[in-house]
This record gives sequence, C-alpha cells and structure tokens, in this order.
Amino acid sequence: MKKILVLGAGLAGLSTAYHLRNKKNLKVLVIEKSAHVGGTARSVEVDGFTFDFTGHLLHLHHPYTKELIRKLLKGNLMSCVRKAAIYSHGVITPYPFQVNTYGLPNSVKKECVQGFKTAVEKYSDDTLRKTSLPFSKWSERTFGEGIHRYFMKPYNEKLWQTPLDTMTAEWCGMFVPQPKLEDVIAGSEKNLEKSYGYNATFLYPKKGGIQVLPKALAEGSSIQLNTSFEEVNWRKKEVKLSNGKTIKYDSLISTVPLVELLKRTRRLPEEIAKLIPKLKWTSVLCVNLGVNRPKISDKSWIYFPENKFIFYRVGFPMNFTPHVVPKGCSSMYIEVAHLPLKKLNYKSPNFLKRIRSDLEKCGILKKQDKILVTNFIPIHYAYVIYPSDRTKTLGTLFNFLEQNQIQSIGRYGGWKYSFMEEAILDGKKAAKAITGFC
Repeated sequence: MKKILVLGAGLAGLSTAYHLRNKKNLKVLVIEKSAHVGGTARSVEVDGFTFDFTGHLLHLHHPYTKELIRKLLKGNLMSCVRKAAIYSHGVITPYPFQVNTYGLPNSVKKECVQGFKTAVEKYSDDTLRKTSLPFSKWSERTFGEGIHRYFMKPYNEKLWQTPLDTMTAEWCGMFVPQPKLEDVIAGSEKNLEKSYGYNATFLYPKKGGIQVLPKALAEGSSIQLNTSFEEVNWRKKEVKLSNGKTIKYDSLISTVPLVELLKRTRRLPEEIAKLIPKLKWTSVLCVNLGVNRPKISDKSWIYFPENKFIFYRVGFPMNFTPHVVPKGCSSMYIEVAHLPLKKLNYKSPNFLKRIRSDLEKCGILKKQDKILVTNFIPIHYAYVIYPSDRTKTLGTLFNFLEQNQIQSIGRYGGWKYSFMEEAILDGKKAAKAITGFC
C-alpha cells in the first residue's frame, strides 16, 4: 500500500485527494492545521452575513473544471457579469483603466492616450517588452507613461508594497489586459461596452459563500483537521505532526506556503537552505463589513490606486448573490496590503475610523449608514513577489523537492500568482504524477 500525505486542505490539497480517491493500493491522508477545509477559499458567517477570506470568484476556462464545479455544487451557482471599476481623480471609471479613460480629466486622458501611442511606436516589437523586464519598465513600454503614472504604478506599488523595479512582470500574463491602440483611443472618447480580461464573467455559489466548494471537494477524503506539521524528514520520508505523531509517506504533496515547507524541512543541503530568504511576499488584511442599507454600490469591486485611500480594493459580495446578506443590507470586503513584518493595528478604533472615513470620501458609505458587523481576517501569505531571479530559484528548489518525492503545488506551494481553477488543476496534475491517470 503506497502512502500519500497531503499537507494543507486548501483547494489544491483537496483536489489532489479528490483525484486520488478510490485508487487501488493508495492510502491518502490530508493534514490541515485549522478546524475547517478550504485554506483561504473559506467563508465565515456573522449575524446573517456570509463573508469570504476576500473575494473568491470562480473564473473557469477549462471544460474539465466547468463540469467538475457544476457537478460538485449541484446547481448552487450564480452566473455573474463582472462590473468592476476604478476610483481615481474623484470619479469612477470602468475597469480596465487602460481602455476606459473617458470621464477622467482631459489632461489625464490626453496624457494616457498619447503615452500609449508613443509606446506602440517605440516598443511594438514584443522582444522590447518581455515580462522578464522590471515591472516598471514593462508597464511603461506596454501602456505608455500616462497609464503607468496614473494607474499601473500607484496601484501596483500599493498592492505589492515593493519597488516596481525590483520585481518582474512575469506574473501578469492573463491577469493584465493588453489592449490595442484603437481600443485605447475609443475608450477615451466614450464609454465602451466591450469587456476585457480573463474575468469578464464568473460563477459564485448561490448560498453558503465560497466555503461550499472546498466542503464539496472534501467529501469522501480522509482529512485530519486541527493538526499541523512540525517537521519534514526528507531522508526518512517522515513528517512529525503537532499531535506528537510521526507519519511515514511514499509521496508528499505540500500545498502550504513554500517558505513554511522549507523552514520545517530539516537538514536541508546548504545550497537549498540559502535560497529561502529569496522568497518574498506581501500580506493582506481583509476587512469585512455589513451595512444597514441595500445596494451601497452596483459594482462587483472597485480598485483604488491613489494613496489617499488606505485600501487598494473594495468588493461587494451582495452583488454576487443576494443570499450572503440579510434583507435590506449590503456587505463589503476591503483589502489593505502590507509587508509581512509590518503588523496593522486593526484592533484600534482609529483603524476602523480611517476605513470608514475613506469609504465616505469616495461615496460608498453615507454619514447616516450604520455598520452592523465588522470582521477582520489577516492573510499572512497573500501575494507572491516576482524578483528577477525567481525562475532560477524555484527551479533549483522544486528540482530538489521532486527528486525526494515531494511535490509543492497550488498558489502558495507553487509560489505563484494564480486563481482557484488553477489550484484545482494543480491538484489533478499532482495526482496524475503519482498514479499516471488522466
């Protein structure tokens, strides 16, 4: 009997167990440190409000995952059309910024369009704007100085909490729409009806929040909750658990943050251990609010690039499904990024006052609105930073792990910028590597 141990019951770990289910001669166990499955794809219920660990929306592109999600959730799905926006210069414009400058001050609009034209003339050759470039240079060459100055630079500095010339644009891929010149020009002259980006439509559970997905995925798997791993002995293929037990494995699938896996893997070769400090990331505080007024916004979410606002994004779950709020109410998830070592004093009354003040400044909240529920969710590992040597570093680390029957997968195990569908497919791929099934 081959023993498979999975660390972490997030979507990638649960998907691994799901795709190994009922396979002969395999014994699969999932270890999860918390009392619930899901990882960051979880929900909490507070006084009639259902909140996620920030926005978790299902952007499905592969036929396999489309069929799987519908099978798992059995009709408990809402189909949504994205209505995202950007708040800057005192106005709300549609997302993405680069094709929606109509409505901004004329000087800003002119600078954005002219900058994009110049960028197209100078850097039309894709080799001149490779994503391996520093993000700041890639952004200027791809979108021009105006769009970079008014959105790409301030928003990404706010999100990543990192100088943009020290990280590459390799994370962008499908996540950052790259329009044509005619679209940029058209979007400066009128509001466009055309949608851009990978997430123009999405699915979301009708009831129960995103938590219903990992719960459905977990059914039938052997999962040990409230148990963390303390140590990995890669030579003996053993894992020491927080309950004092030691488990032997033939294959180890880790979905925990790569940093945590490596820190707890004892007696690493020096050339591997010295790479751990190269792994950098940002943290996010998710502030969930329930408000006593319906439809405080008609948007799916709003981006805030300007530093005068403490948050970089505000989303509205009641616009995904009406079943996550009491009747006559609204809800928000508010995201504040910070460096891991910088602890936000969110328990201070002044912190919530600042949040409220900023929400009133941009018109989301009114003075008379009453906040019925406040819920804080600190997310220590939120966004993985992409330095110039990331590919080489990860290649060395993953090669070592794989040579020792350890797969590190998922958003944080794979140390990458990704979304829920990819986590599920990562688990399927990991299972295939073990069994050879498709």
